[in-house]
Parts: sequence; C-alpha cells; structure tokens
Amino acid sequence: MSFGTLPNALVVIAVVVAVLARRLSWSELENSDTDVWRGPVVLMGVGVYQLYDRHTGLGVVDVVLLVAGAAVALVAGVGSGRVAQVERRAGKVFFRLGMPGLGIMVAYLVVRLGLAGLGHLLGATVAGGGALMVSMGANLLTQSLIIQSKASHMAEEYTTQ
Repeated sequence: MSFGTLPNALVVIAVVVAVLARRLSWSELENSDTDVWRGPVVLMGVGVYQLYDRHTGLGVVDVVLLVAGAAVALVAGVGSGRVAQVERRAGKVFFRLGMPGLGIMVAYLVVRLGLAGLGHLLGATVAGGGALMVSMGANLLTQSLIIQSKASHMAEEYTTQ
C-alpha cells in the first residue's frame, strides 16, 4: 500500500464503521426519498470522482472487477435489506440490520476486499478506494431501498387494519 492509498483506506474504514454502527442500532426511518439516496449517492460520487481522477484507461481486468464488485454489492444489499428488522412505534417506523444483516454485511466486505486484493495482484487500476466506495454506496442504496419498501408495505398494512 502506498502513502497515497492510505487516506482512501482510512476513509473507507471510517465509513464502514459509521454505517455499521448506525444500522445495527434501531434508527427512525425518515420516509423521504432524500433519506434513502443522499448518503449512498454521495459515497458513490466520491468513489466515481476518485476513479475518474486516477484512471488512465480501463482494461478487461478493471471492467470485470467493477462488474463483479457491483454484482456482489447489489446481492448483499438485497439480502441485508430483506433480513432487516422493521418495526412501527408510536406511528413512526424504525429499522435495524440485526445479526443476520451484520453477517451479510461482513461477508460482503470480506468478498469485496478480496476482489480489491485480487485486483491489486492482477494490476488493475481501479481496485482501490474509489471502487470500494462506489460498491459500498451501491450496496447501501440497494439496502435502503429494500428497507424503505418494507416500511411502506408495513404502513399500507397498518392503514388497512
């Protein structure tokens, strides 16, 4: 790891720790579109900026790793969103990932970091922090959309009772 990638690694680690801490505890789900997409899109934007700023041309290995990272992120996002716990309390909706969601997130991170390591071994130019941030943002966006869908479905059931 060069000195230039150390700040990227620290940012990715800080984001992962903050997200996991927030999503493991019960949090109120703001039922607005901006709450769902704002954080993940900002994270993806920073990642895309880093990819654009550093890349000199995408090779086959780069494209394969980006597609594999996106696929892993989307599958893990759907999985962790589906197992998330959603409750209605005093007319408000709360959610958390719980232990199954934590397991999926940890497995996702292990696989994703493995892809990054493989990319470095194969000489990919997009294997580092930018690709990780884009992947993490896609994962969180997918997860948030699934959780919001569950909350909306819960609200519909509540109003019909």
